[in-house]
Amino acid sequence: MPEKLTEGLIKGLKFEGKATTVRDAKVTGLMVAVNKTGKSYKVQRDLWQGQRGRRKLVKTVRHTLGTTEELTLEEARNRAAAVIDQIKRGIDPNAPAADPAADAGTWTVRRLYEEYIADMRARDCAERSVENMLDRLNRYLSGWADTPLTEIKRSMAREEHRRITRDHGGPSANKTLRDFRAAYNFALKVVDDPDALPGNPVAAVTFNKERSSNRVIMPEDLPDWWAKIQALPNPLRRDMHTLGLLSGLRPGTLVSLRRDWVRTADRAISIPRMKSGRSFDLPLSGRMVEVVERILVTGAVLFPKSEWLFPTRSSKTGEVIATQVWKEKALPSDTGHILRHTYRTIAQREGIDRVNARLLLDHTVPGIDGVYIHERALFDTLLAEQERMTAAIFALLEPEQQKIAG
Repeated sequence: MPEKLTEGLIKGLKFEGKATTVRDAKVTGLMVAVNKTGKSYKVQRDLWQGQRGRRKLVKTVRHTLGTTEELTLEEARNRAAAVIDQIKRGIDPNAPAADPAADAGTWTVRRLYEEYIADMRARDCAERSVENMLDRLNRYLSGWADTPLTEIKRSMAREEHRRITRDHGGPSANKTLRDFRAAYNFALKVVDDPDALPGNPVAAVTFNKERSSNRVIMPEDLPDWWAKIQALPNPLRRDMHTLGLLSGLRPGTLVSLRRDWVRTADRAISIPRMKSGRSFDLPLSGRMVEVVERILVTGAVLFPKSEWLFPTRSSKTGEVIATQVWKEKALPSDTGHILRHTYRTIAQREGIDRVNARLLLDHTVPGIDGVYIHERALFDTLLAEQERMTAAIFALLEPEQQKIAG
């Protein structure tokens, strides 16, 4: 019988003399296969092909996604959903890939995205980037999905950008057409016959002006920000924003943290895969440990047995999921990615070593330092720097208490 897979359950699976599979109750078709060589995620679904009303069962497809060491459970579920969607459309994920260079001139928009996403995965791009691109295709450009690339005109690109801007906002329109531009440029790069495809139609689009993303919360405004955060009624969201500022984590990473990644005894949260594609041990200062321990207790009370550090309940299905919204409705301009910029700015004010500051934020270290420096060997140093950062942040958040303590 299927059961809801968890990271802990998967770790506990052992090979006991014969190959076994455990099916996931959350994503129908996803399973963990256990054999003497290891454990891997697989998808099994029936492949139907033909016109609607005349579809025939071709075969049952079993497709390997990767080992449990290569993928987290969340990544496996996301990849499984993409493969299942492919199978539902009558595409065999195990079929030999067609030569993209030979066929790019005959691609539809959906085929374009499939080929470009395959290239992204070959380049080890973050799975979240892939998911976001697919989501924008299905949400905003579904009307183009079956249209041949050669039929997408510049006037169509301009009109779609205006429509998405009107119905969904400027940032969504910009991101969607930038997705299409990047994918189309890939097609232009791989096509054999340069005359098979016209120039990129997105060249005609005038993108919406977007607010600069390098805003920070100024030091003198932090006490007011802190008071507003403490006034939020939801204790998990109060602590989520607090941890966001104290850690400088990317918002998408912050809300996807899992309870079993937390190692308070080692003063770390071990994140298996970041946007960079690397694993990352987030150092926890003493006050960050207090915040995380409070989060664990609150989450256990509000959402028993949840695997997430910041769980919530889906408004559509009612199931417990990871929080999807990292901006506070009452403070949209003062929550989210701005906290990461604020963290980095405070690090600069405090004179934190530039390399250490980059390592604390999981930024790539440029030059030869990036080749020879290994952050895991510097964990104790980074932990000390994190203590400095937390002290500096709270000195700005609570200046009056700092005066009293002084």
